[in-house]
Amino acid sequence: MTTVPSGTTTYRTHRARFAPWWFGNGLGGRFDLPGPDGTCYVAETSLITLLETWGGIQLVPSTEIADRAVSTLAVTRDLHVADTTSNAAIRFGMTAEISTTPDYDLTQQWAQALRAAGFDGIRYWARHDLAHTDACFALFTPRGDQTSTAAAPTDFTVLGTDVLPDRPDLWELLKATTGIEVLDIPGSL
Repeated sequence: MTTVPSGTTTYRTHRARFAPWWFGNGLGGRFDLPGPDGTCYVAETSLITLLETWGGIQLVPSTEIADRAVSTLAVTRDLHVADTTSNAAIRFGMTAEISTTPDYDLTQQWAQALRAAGFDGIRYWARHDLAHTDACFALFTPRGDQTSTAAAPTDFTVLGTDVLPDRPDLWELLKATTGIEVLDIPGSL
């Protein structure tokens, strides 16, 4: 276990027309909880959130980023999360595969068990980040999807939101560290 202290900054990539609050419970995500609970995926850096969105491809069409944003979110209370990036998790049968397996039934079972044990979420390695210096969080809530609400859930506050076309620095960083480039589609930006 690790504590994410109140005030910790995290990042989330999302459609710009929505608030950053997506606590998915459709069981399509690695650590999704079944409804009415939900899981919101955030990262420790803006680069990691981009990698989790577009890792595994070499060219991102500019049409794909035209309506995307990166929000900077702060945690407003201490969160107690299961740290699957720590070797201490080995004693519970955890392996690094938790961050890479395509077996979402298995990872969702872990999420349900950890939620039942009282954890607020899971800290895990981003599947597409080979450096393993910064991680992601799958944060749990009993409130489910809050995409259309402008009000922040009680555990988060928005520090800022930037639409991605206005952040060429992020794309340069992504290109410099991974080789992933934005492919300009005329008339899209």
